[in-house]
Amino acid sequence: MMSNIFLYNTPILPDGFVFPQSYIDTVKSNNIIDLEPWDFLCKDIGKSLSYYGALLIEYRDQPLIPFAIASDESGFFNDGYVVLACFDGSDKSGDPKVYFHDYGYSYSGEDPVRGKQYYLENFSAWLESAKEESAQYKADTTEPE
Repeated sequence: MMSNIFLYNTPILPDGFVFPQSYIDTVKSNNIIDLEPWDFLCKDIGKSLSYYGALLIEYRDQPLIPFAIASDESGFFNDGYVVLACFDGSDKSGDPKVYFHDYGYSYSGEDPVRGKQYYLENFSAWLESAKEESAQYKADTTEPE
C-alpha cells in the first residue's frame, strides 16, 4: 500500500463531498499506473494544498478539488502549461464529474466559466481518457530507434 498519500484528510473539503471509491482504490494500490504526463497530486501534500488553495480563490462558488496534474516542461503537452483534473466539490454523490482547469486558458484573456469547461462524467471516465492520452503522449515523445 502506498503509505504517503494525501487525500485532503483535513476539514478543508466542502461539506458532504466524498471521493469516489475507484479513485481511493487506485491511489492506495501498490502499483499506481504510470499516466505520464499525468500524475496524481496525492503523492505531494504541498502541491495538493497549493493548487487546491488557488482553485478555491478562482472558483469561490463552485469548488474544484484537484487530484491529478499534467505538467510537461518540454511543452509537448499543452504547450507546457499545467492542466489540473479536479473533482466537482459541490457533488455529494460519491461519483462526481471531473472538470479540467487549464492554466494555459488564462493566457487567452478569458476567465474560465464552469458552464463552458470541459468535463468527464466521473473518475473512471477520466482514468480511461488519461490512459489513452498517456499512450499517445509516450508514443509521440519516444525517440525512434
